[in-house]
Amino acid sequence: MGLQFGMVARRGEGKGAVTSDTANQAVSANQQKKRDLLMFLFLTVVLAPALSVAIVGAYGFAIWMYQLIVGPPGT
Repeated sequence: MGLQFGMVARRGEGKGAVTSDTANQAVSANQQKKRDLLMFLFLTVVLAPALSVAIVGAYGFAIWMYQLIVGPPGT
């Protein structure tokens, strides 16, 4: 047979036979999906809100420091 999709065909196994390589790929695919879901949840639930608060806080702090040096607007 030869090399097909990164697997070596073994004697006694037909094209439809499930080898340990395909089983490992299925487990790996399931682990990857779980990891992707956890990463998405981390990004949306933790990182995005924290980053938003940090950016708005830094912008407010910069304006506050600017007004301490220059004075309030309109003067």
